[in-house]
Amino acid sequence: MIYLNELKAWNRKINLTAITDPQQILLKHFVDSMTCGRGLLEGIQESSLLDVGSGGGFPGVPLKIIHPDLRITLLEPNLKKTAFLRHLIGTLQLKDIHVVSQTLMDFSSQGQYEKYFCNIISRAFDLLPHLHHCFRLLNKGGRVILCRSKPLIDYESLSGFTIEKEMSYTLPDGYGTRTLSLLSLH
Repeated sequence: MIYLNELKAWNRKINLTAITDPQQILLKHFVDSMTCGRGLLEGIQESSLLDVGSGGGFPGVPLKIIHPDLRITLLEPNLKKTAFLRHLIGTLQLKDIHVVSQTLMDFSSQGQYEKYFCNIISRAFDLLPHLHHCFRLLNKGGRVILCRSKPLIDYESLSGFTIEKEMSYTLPDGYGTRTLSLLSLH
């Protein structure tokens, strides 16, 4: 509830989400984000996750709340949104989660996080055209998790990734069907 209240308060000043109804926020953001965790690699303890295009913290922050041992990096280039994320992390007193205010291209080119992440996830950001930036960030056996509204049907270029598995689920109260596309390196 603290997260929800902070999101609503900050959303009045900066655009974190177009959804403003608390019930819709809970279902379309929180429940959806937690369900995205179904795609995480087994043995989540001591695991690392890069959330690309975090925006208001989805799905990274809800995943951190339900998986406190998960090490998370929230990647968000918008400075106002990163200010919110830093405030939220402090308010919720979360550990082993930090915010980087960069694009995926800039972040991946630095080398500091080469082969560091077990999972790279994206929910509201279209990661498909940027998959090639994930190569140097994923450790051996790591995967990319795309939280999408539909399956990857006949997608021509996955930049060296293959579709390992796709899982569909339906949000409660008729808020739609979602698909997790799990991609692994060839």
